[in-house]
Amino acid sequence: MNIRMHILSLLVVVFSFGAEAQNSNRPLSPRDSVFFRLDTNIVSVNYGRPSMRGRKIMGELVPWYKVWRTGANEATHLKTNFDMTIGRGLVHDPSDRQTRWDSSSRVPLGKGTYTLWTFPSPDGWKIIINKQTNQWGTLYDERQDYARFDAIVEHMETAVETLTVAFDATSETSGRLKLMWENTLVWTRFEKNDKIRPVSPLDSTQIFLNNYSVKIRYSRPYARGREIWGVVVPFDSMWRTGANTTTTLMLEKETVIGGVKVPRGTYTLWSKPMSNAYELIISKKAPGRAEYDSSQDFAHIAMAMKNLDEPVDPFTIRLEPTSQKNLAYLKITWAEREYLVDVSAP
Repeated sequence: MNIRMHILSLLVVVFSFGAEAQNSNRPLSPRDSVFFRLDTNIVSVNYGRPSMRGRKIMGELVPWYKVWRTGANEATHLKTNFDMTIGRGLVHDPSDRQTRWDSSSRVPLGKGTYTLWTFPSPDGWKIIINKQTNQWGTLYDERQDYARFDAIVEHMETAVETLTVAFDATSETSGRLKLMWENTLVWTRFEKNDKIRPVSPLDSTQIFLNNYSVKIRYSRPYARGREIWGVVVPFDSMWRTGANTTTTLMLEKETVIGGVKVPRGTYTLWSKPMSNAYELIISKKAPGRAEYDSSQDFAHIAMAMKNLDEPVDPFTIRLEPTSQKNLAYLKITWAEREYLVDVSAP
């Protein structure tokens, strides 16, 4: 009998030790995925799920005024197999005490995989969608932000122990993305949209100097809540002066740009923005893929810089006439900056 009791005691110890070992091997922030079907399509989030474990979360473990990985360990990933618009959600109109869907900050988001970040503060949260993927959660690159927009923040009476990402439907073609932890709920709305506008639509500007055409064709990227100068458009680096394919300059006759005589023909425009200056580069490289080749440079032209009182969005290039028939201004404007240079017929 004593032998049996001794064996039983040993088994209890062994099993208890095994259970403790298993518990100690469990990750503190296990990886999880949440999937949501909208119509016939799917959007998902893959993230690490930390728990409170007696700690103060908002403002401490999740610090204010810093970009947060919105999870733990590897970066949090958002994947959609359909085009959508995503934005703030609801706003309260004090004039008639109504709550409405705010469309002013809706962002077109094409199908694909992105990383999902947040910028928490006691005054509100921003949701950040970034183009970089498959990185560790501390390797955030602001230059690769696709969009930033305000989220809706609500207080929850019942605390959520483990960070939870969830979806819910608001209609047959729209839903909410929700983040819940401690007593904070952060959410935004998204909607299926098969006809989203191009992220950087093509545009052109044209003027006639002494009856001869000067024309520029370019793409118009939107800020989408991002910091532009020095971030989306890095300082001291070559920029395509727009988005997607190269920006094209077409001259029907020899034209003077910033004091430089440029023969008739087709050129591409590049730029080198600096913190307090801007250099326009006219290149003999043919239009097409945006690959800069310094050996094709025709001229480097300094442009005057002006800080704007009201930001401009999207990116804009204008050929603006003056009172003189043979003189115009070339203006490059985005966000809070405008750059200007004279364009004239010799």
